[in-house]
Amino acid sequence: MPARTRIILLSVIALATIVFLQPFLTFIGGLVVLAVAGTFIYRDLPQDTQDMIEDYLGNWLQKARDGFWPGGGDRDPEPDPDPEPAPAPKPAASREASQEKASAKPRTRRSRSPRSRTNGGGSGKGSGAKED
Repeated sequence: MPARTRIILLSVIALATIVFLQPFLTFIGGLVVLAVAGTFIYRDLPQDTQDMIEDYLGNWLQKARDGFWPGGGDRDPEPDPDPEPAPAPKPAASREASQEKASAKPRTRRSRSPRSRTNGGGSGKGSGAKED
């Protein structure tokens, strides 16, 4: 393949990558900027603070490798042989029992007609009370 064809092909591939993967490249570029800024900040910290951050990140990575399980590989994959039985559900009230309660004490119904108001809420004339 001649050099000119290779250059054209690489240019087309680079252009297609920039056009179609621009959001991805922007994201990667942002991560690089953050990593560089973090490196400069970390470099300027005192040695004991650097050690503290290093220990924190090392512990976090160790937890990530262990899968965040307490005890790491000491997990027991088998369930307990005799787990506690679940409590028995309470029996639901039968329809007959609820009907017996309803028939034992009938409800009194109030009339829906408008009531006459007493003189408790107003000042004289507009309260609904009769005046002689």
